[in-house]
Amino acid sequence: MSDEDEIDAALWAAGALAAEEHAALKERLKRDPQLAAKAHDWEEALAPLAALAPNAAPPDGLFEKIEARLDSRLRLETLSRTLRADSGDWIKVAPGMRVKLLHRNVELGRQTVVLDIEPGAVYPAHTHEQDEEIYMISGDLTIGPEELGPGDFHVSPKGSRHPPATTRAGCRCIVSMAM
Repeated sequence: MSDEDEIDAALWAAGALAAEEHAALKERLKRDPQLAAKAHDWEEALAPLAALAPNAAPPDGLFEKIEARLDSRLRLETLSRTLRADSGDWIKVAPGMRVKLLHRNVELGRQTVVLDIEPGAVYPAHTHEQDEEIYMISGDLTIGPEELGPGDFHVSPKGSRHPPATTRAGCRCIVSMAM
């Protein structure tokens, strides 16, 4: 074992490594039993020192900060969700058109759907109560003079009106719009 490994093992046991160094050494300890044994030896040697340290009260408000952070993480985790490609129901909305609801925000009055339009079908002209955003996944979609293809993004602002949309080959797109 090198002197550098000995120092790393001692620093590990003392908790004196920076986050990146700690993560790197943690991986090394998994692969190097000799280094892991040396780190354990240092932990055993330094353990009695912990009993000599005076008890220190945590800074004011630390526990509240920890609880708030845990609560916010829990809220985020419970609000997050995943919809798998093969889940959800397709709803026929017009001849040659169907949607699958991805997300609905009642508070904002918005929803996001996957829209499938069969070849030759026409999406009727309409006025937008809110911004409408379209992201093309596949196929083609013509809205007035604009022809959209895979990867294209189109926004129709609130209050605007566009003519009927048509598709030659059919298309699939994600649409975020008013409910």
